[in-house]
Amino acid sequence: MGVIKKWIHVKSVKKDFALYLLLYIIISLLFGFFGSRCCLSGQQVIIRKYQDSMQSAQQDVGYRLYDADGDHVWINYYTQDLTQFLEPFDNLAYNLLGIGSVLVYPFSFIVCIGITSMLFYKRKLHKPLEILNSAADSIAADNLAFTIRYDRRDELGKLCMSFEKMRAALQDNHLEMWRQIEERKRLNAAFAHDLRTPLTVLKGQSEMLISYAPNMSKEQMVETVSVMGRHIARLETYVDTMHDLQRLEDLAVQKQWMAAETVVEQMEETAGPVSGQKKFVLQKKLDGAEKLEIDVSVVMRVYENLLANAVRYARDTVTVSVCMKKGRFQITVSDDGQGFSAKELAEAAKPFYKSKETKSGQFGMGLYICKVLCEKHGGLLRLSNNGGACVTAAFSCRVFPGQ
Repeated sequence: MGVIKKWIHVKSVKKDFALYLLLYIIISLLFGFFGSRCCLSGQQVIIRKYQDSMQSAQQDVGYRLYDADGDHVWINYYTQDLTQFLEPFDNLAYNLLGIGSVLVYPFSFIVCIGITSMLFYKRKLHKPLEILNSAADSIAADNLAFTIRYDRRDELGKLCMSFEKMRAALQDNHLEMWRQIEERKRLNAAFAHDLRTPLTVLKGQSEMLISYAPNMSKEQMVETVSVMGRHIARLETYVDTMHDLQRLEDLAVQKQWMAAETVVEQMEETAGPVSGQKKFVLQKKLDGAEKLEIDVSVVMRVYENLLANAVRYARDTVTVSVCMKKGRFQITVSDDGQGFSAKELAEAAKPFYKSKETKSGQFGMGLYICKVLCEKHGGLLRLSNNGGACVTAAFSCRVFPGQ
């Protein structure tokens, strides 16, 4: 029974249509045959009634003839055609049954094709079409919080699966769009907040110049202008940063196959100039992966930012671990510094985050840019503490040979 159910679930619509067509032909012929036989039997009943009334299956008709001597003789002939003796009503019924015995075949074909079509539609088309129609209405209403389920694996089942993939992709794109909008709102809010300080300083300095310029010494004038220049430079930096972020959002990740050893070699070459006097340790565990499908420019940009941060906060040693995990190429950069505080773990990757607990007092946009690049590459950025600060950048990629 289980084998039969499985066969029914995977049977194609084309095969089902051929089966229904074959059943339609067989049933139509059977109905036509039995209908014709019934009509012919009805005719036989009418004839049999007249045979019984004449006490014979044959009716004789005589003719009187005369021989050469003038004596008459009887010559009899016999016939089985009794239709000439039928009464008007019986004759009409007999003829209608004769016509019916011929017309029953096309009539049975018409009736059976109607019944077969309804059964085929109800059993094979109605449910998936209803599911797809309902899904289309939901998508048109901007409602993507549903799932398309159809248990058969025929052509319509595959169509429903494709529709479900499309719905899931639309939902992912929808969520990504809202995430980007919210991220843009937070970025703009942070940008606007950070602009207030230099703008306030510039406003105060300009008002002071307007009010006290005639009475200010040359040294005071130069100092005031220098303060204004520093804050103007700060504003320029913010504008350039926003421009860079806009370019990041428009960046298209272009993955290409690249030898894993080549990627590791580039990381080692970059580490030399960046690490300076700090000790650099590289650990790799690629599990036999020969090639990686990645955008090496994106990966190296993230790596260089993380490495520069680790060198800045490390006491003596910076450790980089490279591995493949769950279909992702992971780079973990850690240092032996004081690590992240609880607040920094939650907010250090946010744009324009400033920390009062670290030496420099500011993380800037580095970690946020790394986070954006990782997400564009289908991965993520994760912050943790492992003795010192530890940052893991994961990039979605295919591996050859596959794991």
